[in-house]
Amino acid sequence: MTFQPNVDVKLENFNDLWSLGYPAVVEKKFHELLPQAESLKDKSIYLQILSQIALAQALQKKFDDAHKTLDEAQSLLTSEYNLAQTRIFLERGRAFHQAEKITEARNYFEKSFNLGKKYEFDFYAIEAAHMIAIVVNAVADKIKWNQLAIDMVLSSQDKRTILWLGSLYNNLGRNYEAEKQFEKALSTFKQALEYREKEGYVPNIRVAKWSIARALRLLDRLDDALTIQHALLKEYDAITISESFDMPVEMFKLARGWVYEEMAELYHAKAATFAKRAYDDLSNDLMFSATESERLERLKYIQKTGDATT
Repeated sequence: MTFQPNVDVKLENFNDLWSLGYPAVVEKKFHELLPQAESLKDKSIYLQILSQIALAQALQKKFDDAHKTLDEAQSLLTSEYNLAQTRIFLERGRAFHQAEKITEARNYFEKSFNLGKKYEFDFYAIEAAHMIAIVVNAVADKIKWNQLAIDMVLSSQDKRTILWLGSLYNNLGRNYEAEKQFEKALSTFKQALEYREKEGYVPNIRVAKWSIARALRLLDRLDDALTIQHALLKEYDAITISESFDMPVEMFKLARGWVYEEMAELYHAKAATFAKRAYDDLSNDLMFSATESERLERLKYIQKTGDATT
């Protein structure tokens, strides 16, 4: 059985097509909506859909196609379509970002942010701030932009912006990890989990729990981290057996792989911990140290590498 999201999307809910997950499928579905959108007198939705087609193309590394699509949308813009312009700037930035052209990407993200702020398109201004936080180099700047975006959500009158908090707190937690501020990272990941649970999308909830467990490992709280990762692995195993995937299978395997990776790191760390304790006890015994030098050397090796299998 494979992941089967709802694909019956009405024109006014065109953004929901991203629930499909697969950029090629999303692009196809957006193209199917285009004629209906083009028939409307108000071209805003039509232009926004073009911007989303460009994003789907960029995610497939079809960068020339993405820019051509955005050029087409840009050529049709008039002064009343500020929302469409905000989104076209945003997706132009993402097309450059996907192509690893970071300077150009940031330029367009900032244009999108400024336009979104000017016309109070809070949801998309926050999205642009979120992208700026990704492309800036300094971790301090990443923290600044993520915190700015969080503050915008908390002060916005647009109730949809609350949907950004899970992602923003997750990214801010990653920033604190990079700065080795692990207590702050743990607290921030807990905030991310709070909002992920409010959203109710289970795959994101699992990743939020994984992030908390990772932060616990970095704080040397190994048993607490193992408890969470074991529970997550049990969930992933149950889904695998039942084939009741709640996300695209490729993404499922990626998320499960993160859990396996953390389990390896945790047992690696625990092996080193127990090796140190064993060495401390046994090396102080005169008879043992005189007769079991190879075993002591093995313990020193495990303590150093955390590898109990070599």
